[in-house]
Amino acid sequence: MNIIKSNKELTANILVVDDTSSNLRVLSRLLQDEGYAVRIALDGATAITIAEAQWPDLILLDILMPELDGYEVCKQLKSSEKTRDIPVIFLSSLKDIFDKKKAFEVGGVDYIPKAGESEEVLIRIKNQLLIEVSKAEIAELNAELENRVKERTEELENANQQLQKEIVQRRKAEDKMIRKALQDPITGLINRSSFFGKLTQSIQQLKKQPNAKFTVFSIDCDCFKKIKNTHGIFEATQLLITIANRLISCFPRSSYIGRFEADEFAILLYGIEKFEEIINIAKKTQKTLAAPFELKKNNIYANNSIGIVILNDKYDSIESILHDANIALQESKAKNIYQVFYPEMTLNKLPGDNNGDSEDESDLKQAIANQEFIVYYQPVICLATGKILELEALVHWNHPVYGLISASQFISLAEATGLIVELGYLVILEACQNIVYWQQEHQLKIKVSINLSPQQFKQSDLIEKLDQILDATGIEGKYLKLEIPEKAIADAPEAAFKTIEKLQSRQIEVIVDDFGKGYCHLNHIALTYLMNFPIKNVKINIILSNQLNNVPQNSTSSWSQNSNNMFELLINLANQMNLKITVKNIESNQQLKYVKSLDCDYGQGLVVSQPLEKDSLAELLLWTT
Repeated sequence: MNIIKSNKELTANILVVDDTSSNLRVLSRLLQDEGYAVRIALDGATAITIAEAQWPDLILLDILMPELDGYEVCKQLKSSEKTRDIPVIFLSSLKDIFDKKKAFEVGGVDYIPKAGESEEVLIRIKNQLLIEVSKAEIAELNAELENRVKERTEELENANQQLQKEIVQRRKAEDKMIRKALQDPITGLINRSSFFGKLTQSIQQLKKQPNAKFTVFSIDCDCFKKIKNTHGIFEATQLLITIANRLISCFPRSSYIGRFEADEFAILLYGIEKFEEIINIAKKTQKTLAAPFELKKNNIYANNSIGIVILNDKYDSIESILHDANIALQESKAKNIYQVFYPEMTLNKLPGDNNGDSEDESDLKQAIANQEFIVYYQPVICLATGKILELEALVHWNHPVYGLISASQFISLAEATGLIVELGYLVILEACQNIVYWQQEHQLKIKVSINLSPQQFKQSDLIEKLDQILDATGIEGKYLKLEIPEKAIADAPEAAFKTIEKLQSRQIEVIVDDFGKGYCHLNHIALTYLMNFPIKNVKINIILSNQLNNVPQNSTSSWSQNSNNMFELLINLANQMNLKITVKNIESNQQLKYVKSLDCDYGQGLVVSQPLEKDSLAELLLWTT
């Protein structure tokens, strides 16, 4: 390759093929002024001869020529081992879109109208040359890597026996890590995620066996914070361990006892058929927890509240169970005795409405603690067939005062306060639970994509948390997609590459969201990561096109032209990288027709469907898939 790239210049040998001398003169002068070496050919046969001499780095090829037209010349070039790797950009005054398709089918990498602006022509040529430079660099790195692999092979073979021993040790360590991931680190009880998994299984069993008996106890001891503030964290921790041991003594061994946070516990009781037995367990538990705790030779008493929900086949989600358990728990606090939930109870008896602003940080923290969030889903369709291929999860806040609030009204606050990480895991957990629900209840095998904030993507325990959720819900990673902002990858490409590799090993696909937002898409680093990273799909916001703003088609403003040029440049760049393209926020038929004309792959937005809650979505999927 003869391309020379430095901080100040990009030079290359370019062959221009056109049977019109005037066109050759204009284009040659334009390229030479930019520092390129230029040769010309008036016919296809001459062009092939020059190319076989391996002189050009890039060929600009006219389509309409006598004897051999541009299509045939390109076919012959691509069929020869000497010339098949030379990139070909077609030049023509043809307007028909079918000619463009044919140009790409025979091996062209781009299509430039002869009437195009000089600046656009130069930018497209420069971008293609940069791509070729990147390919050469990657090939060189691959060759170097192969040599290193050969050198290390002998060392690896010698270390194989030691590795086998380490594998056995690692498996033991992994088993320990899995147990740790599902356990509360203080009490040894199962944690929230693991408890949710058991609860999900109970709901599924009730659907198949309505006579199965499950009961949920929600217990709040109301002592941890006070002991922590007055005696210290060590004593508070010892108190939690003692509470856990007392709970274990009160419930049958078949029960699942979990600690959520602080001094909040939940128990899933199975197989108790008589209501009197449930009440006896509640009485025993309340009496046991009411006994004094010895702390520094002093007796400490803890108030305890117990809310009880007896499950039936009408419960179809974890949220509905926890909702009713919380109501019963608050009633228990008010009466100072255990409380079984009954349908006449309402949320009006719950405290906590402070009439504050919906974006207040304290409200948001409380909302996360109370799990006031609901995940809606927006279909993503194949633009060619109109079929629904996957879903995007969109979180909403079911505020007790203001009702349903979209993410746009609170996500910036969540990011600013760092609460976005915890909120993000709640969204992933609910989405996975719903995937399992659709699969088991409706036999729907569909993927769901979930947005990861840059903060969450950079968390050191991201993979561990995802493994916990996958294990707790029982879904396969191939049904999960994660949408990551382009900036999160470009800011730390090495760390991002390692994380994406780990996700890929779990069959979790990564999508680059908001591709082209800012400047990264024109950066050489961006091109490099697109070709090296295991990424197959990018999302582009149609807001980058003036189509979103209904700019008249006869508009001649520079903004209008640049906006569409930028949007189409991103589409072209993604196509050159063999990436699937999803266009989001399509809101009108005009926009839908526009993105279809650009041969984009997938689309989503209000013109397709508004976001739907899981049951409404299930009905739509059953009719359309």
